[in-house]
Amino acid sequence: MLDPKLQSLLQSLRQRVRRYVVWDSVLAILAVALVAFWVGLAVDYLPVLMGGTEMPRSARGFLLLVVTVAIVFIVAKLLIGRLSKSLPDDSLALLVERHHPQLGGRLVTAVQLDRPGRQHDAHSKDLLRMVHDEAAQVIDQVDPNRVFRWQPLARKAMVAGPLLLCCIGLAIFSPQSFARAASRLTLFSDDPWPRRARLEMVGVELPLVSASEQAAEESVSREFVDNVVRLPVGSNPMLRIRADAENAEVPDVCTVYYQTDDGTRGQSNMRRVGRVRDGYQGFVLDGPPLTGLSESMTFTVQGLDDRLADYRIEAVAPPAISKMQVNVRYPEYLRTVGGEGPDLQTEYQAGLRISEGSEVTLQASSSAPLGDVDIVYEIDGQETRVNELTWNDEQSQFAITLPDFKRPTAVRMVPRDPTGISSQAPYRYFLGAVLDQPPNVTLKLDGITSAITPSARLPLSSTATDDYGVQSLTFNVVSAAGDDGEVKPAEANAPTESSVSPELDRAGNASAVIDLRDLTADGKLIALQPGSALNVFAEATDGYDLDGTHTAASELFRLQVVTPEALLALLERRELGLRSRLEQTITEMMGLRETLTGFPNGELSDDPDQEAERLRELQIRRLRVQQVQLQAQKTSEELTGIATSLEDILAEMVNNRVDSADRRERLGEGVRDPLKQIVEKPLAKLIDQIAQVERSVETPKIAAEKTEQAVQTADEVLLALNAVLDKMLDLESYNEILDMVRGLINDQEALQEETKEERKKRVRDLFK
Repeated sequence: MLDPKLQSLLQSLRQRVRRYVVWDSVLAILAVALVAFWVGLAVDYLPVLMGGTEMPRSARGFLLLVVTVAIVFIVAKLLIGRLSKSLPDDSLALLVERHHPQLGGRLVTAVQLDRPGRQHDAHSKDLLRMVHDEAAQVIDQVDPNRVFRWQPLARKAMVAGPLLLCCIGLAIFSPQSFARAASRLTLFSDDPWPRRARLEMVGVELPLVSASEQAAEESVSREFVDNVVRLPVGSNPMLRIRADAENAEVPDVCTVYYQTDDGTRGQSNMRRVGRVRDGYQGFVLDGPPLTGLSESMTFTVQGLDDRLADYRIEAVAPPAISKMQVNVRYPEYLRTVGGEGPDLQTEYQAGLRISEGSEVTLQASSSAPLGDVDIVYEIDGQETRVNELTWNDEQSQFAITLPDFKRPTAVRMVPRDPTGISSQAPYRYFLGAVLDQPPNVTLKLDGITSAITPSARLPLSSTATDDYGVQSLTFNVVSAAGDDGEVKPAEANAPTESSVSPELDRAGNASAVIDLRDLTADGKLIALQPGSALNVFAEATDGYDLDGTHTAASELFRLQVVTPEALLALLERRELGLRSRLEQTITEMMGLRETLTGFPNGELSDDPDQEAERLRELQIRRLRVQQVQLQAQKTSEELTGIATSLEDILAEMVNNRVDSADRRERLGEGVRDPLKQIVEKPLAKLIDQIAQVERSVETPKIAAEKTEQAVQTADEVLLALNAVLDKMLDLESYNEILDMVRGLINDQEALQEETKEERKKRVRDLFK
């Protein structure tokens, strides 16, 4: 049986060892936890003081994981592992013997020999008792503390103690900071550390692209969702933040640090906007890198010690109109084929013009499904917004209809995707309008001038054209007052207007003859009296039926109604004018002959020294021949004009029914036909001979022969013209006789009227 003192010593030592293990483990755990706490706090908070950001949650989670693993290791290895091991008495005795040499092995011997169940030991009990007694005598000199190494505990305490005191001090003097640190490091709280400045992200302000050019400039705000915002490529967004001005310090400047997806880095300063409002100071960035946004980027905003980190702008391609098809249904009067389908289907192209009154449908295809489309069409500066669209199931195609297309129309479209991202400029389409113009109609009176007889025939010819064809053409004659403004008496209730509708050929030409005598006889027109007037014009109508009708009138011809005698007198005066023109032509022809007669035909000098003089002489001769040739051509044209005027006089006499076989023979066969023969034969021959003279001017001998032939031909022309002039003089004498006869007739009629008036006067005097 072991001595009680020795047993008490070993039991006390065993307890001390276990307490040592516990304290060593506890201090190790405290040291690890406190070191991790303060290291984490430093890593989390110190960057904030330098304008950085807090430690991210992932890093905090990793730190907590490392600490947890370390503590678990300490508990398992240092605490549980050591406490679970047995501490036998002989081991403890040996431990005491090492640190107390004065025991001389007595304690170990006593413990080992007194172990229960020990057999076959050859020892004396007395000797064992003596060992026990000696060990018990010196046991009081044993110091159990000498057995332990206190340096590890001291080192751990030196680490854990100050750190623990700092934690206690932090918890006492700044409980909010301690709680925030603990929550951020252990509970993964994202509450930021308090800063001098406090920045808040407001969002991005994007100019609103409108299809209307008259709309006021507006903008739309887009907020960051999970620190990400999507913006269209090519946009000019404005980043907006605000700084707390009541509970924090307002930075002098806020800086944006950005990095694009292609690796480009940079920074831009935000500008302060206005004054403090509602306790906040605003800052905006509306320049690079946001101007003309071209690619995605990640950015951070820093002001003093606060930072808005890890924000991202994703630049996405805005929706686009990839195809525009124009379907046109013409108005009914222009349609040639029935049915409900469009008459024209074409892709839009610049300069597209569409007929007035058409129903126009614009069918657009987009590059991606759309959420909405802002559409405005402008006509004559007036904008109209389109609210009714037809969509397909995929929302990738839409159609709008312009039902009453009458004016040039500008259509502007701004497509938007379901998230609100729109194109950065309106898609513009201009549709020109082909207006249906009224018909173009011309009227010509053949063989009629400004004066007619009451029984005249009116040969009319007209040309009516229209873009889409003429529906009807009418020739109208309307009785009107004379030049003196007085309306001549006529039958009561007789119509004053009549019309004829001729048939048009494919080219739009039509002709008709209006016989005034027949119209009067049939009661379709009032009987015309000398002194009155008649208006003649043509009217054409096309198929236009949108806003009324399109009717166009030709030039109005005002014809004065005269007696046959007055008309003949007018024609005779015109004949006199033609005779004067013929006399002038004969005079010019005589001058032409004289020029030809005096044409120089001498030989030119061959002396080289006089080459310049020779060339000058040739030029003069050629110019004189050309002048003669021009004069001959002018004479030909003048004679042709006189013959044509005579034809007009003859036609006018026929149409006014004042002609006679004698007049036609004298004017036609006696004057007109000879003039035509002169132009076609001798005068044409003369012009050709003069041209031959010009070609041979460098050969004086040949030129002289050609000139002589031309002079002979000119004599023939003069003889023929003088014969025609004599015929016209005979006509003048005949006309003078007719004038004398007309004068006698007029005097006789006047005398008869005076006689009647005198008789009426005498009869009235008898009743007085």
